[in-house]
Amino acid sequence: MKTPKLNTTLLVAIASCAHAQMPPPPPDPVAVTIDRDHDHKLTAREIRKAGESLLKLDEDDDGALSEEELRPEPPDGRRRKKEDAGANMPPPPPSKLMSAIDSDADGTLSKEELEKAETALLTLDLNDDGKIDRSEAPSLGSPEQGPPPGGAGGGRPPHPPGPPRGR
Repeated sequence: MKTPKLNTTLLVAIASCAHAQMPPPPPDPVAVTIDRDHDHKLTAREIRKAGESLLKLDEDDDGALSEEELRPEPPDGRRRKKEDAGANMPPPPPSKLMSAIDSDADGTLSKEELEKAETALLTLDLNDDGKIDRSEAPSLGSPEQGPPPGGAGGGRPPHPPGPPRGR
């Protein structure tokens, strides 16, 4: 009667392997873009410049951010193609930062919402210190995570990596 014990052991081993291979969720593009110094908290200056910072994600230069522009980059670091941006992947649930700025909860950020981003974000400042930390907006991540993909400037890289220029 060792068969049931062996089956249980195999199931536990398979479940452990499957769980261990689950990639972490991609960083919240709103948090990554607003948190310009990537210290996992928003300073008064970063809050004040939030609307301007978010415009880095505006790929079509219309002054607003679509669901596609707000979708996280693939975890492998390659640039997302417009035609496959929504394929097979529903948008992630909105972060507290996104929910605060997206006043009509439509999953996009209009010009008006971006202009009011500072005021909207300050509603998350529960201790009235003029800053937002991870306890007030968990999508800011933790220092153990290090800087996000895309470099220290926040947002997405301007172009895919390639061979150095001028060689």
